[in-house]
Formats: sequence, C-alpha cells, structure tokens
Amino acid sequence: MGINKNKQIGSSMYATMFIILVLIFIAVTAMKLWSPYFDDMAVKTALKNIAEEEATRTMGPKDIRATLNKRLQVNSVTLDKDEIIIKKEDGEVTIDVVYERRIPLYGNIDAVLSFNHNATVTPKR
Repeated sequence: MGINKNKQIGSSMYATMFIILVLIFIAVTAMKLWSPYFDDMAVKTALKNIAEEEATRTMGPKDIRATLNKRLQVNSVTLDKDEIIIKKEDGEVTIDVVYERRIPLYGNIDAVLSFNHNATVTPKR
C-alpha cells in the first residue's frame, strides 16, 4: 500500500473564507463597541475623582453636575441632566450616573449598552 498522493490535506477554500468572514465580523463589532466602553471609563474616572475631592462636599447638585460635565468634555463625553442623579441626605451626597448608549451595528441591528455608576461623598468629621 503506497501513499495516496491525491489525498487532500488542510481546509477547503470555503472553510477558510468562512473563518476569515467570522474574524472580520468579530473585529468590526469590537471596533464599534470600543468607543462607548472607552467613554464609560472616562465617566467612571471623573466620578471617582469628584467624589474624592474636598470641594465637592460644599457644592450643590447643579455645581456637581457642571463640574462632572466639564471634566468629561476633555474626552468628548456628554451626559444629559437626567443621566446624573444627585441626592443629599444627612450631609451625605450620593451621585448616580445612569445612562444608555445605542450603537448601530449592522443594518437595522443595534446594540444597547447600559451603564450605571455611583459615588458617595461623606461629610468631613
């Protein structure tokens, strides 16, 4: 019994094309979704920094919202007024940032990404 020289080894052209198309699909989807997650990292960092500052303890809700939006402008991120919820109770300030982003993916298929962050500023004792 000799070796059959006509025996095909490896994947077919169709299998290779399918794998390449799947990889392209994954890469394009990842590139489209990267931007909102990068923006969310900026929101998270700005919120953390504001919560740690001494000046935040004396600010009103309007000032806190304005300061947060000014810091986010550096990264070209904007949050609407209703996406930043500020509550003051017993001298403690709670800042909740709750927002969604809709990203068009392919044709009429969209991805809806929901983000929720909060920080608490406690009064100095």
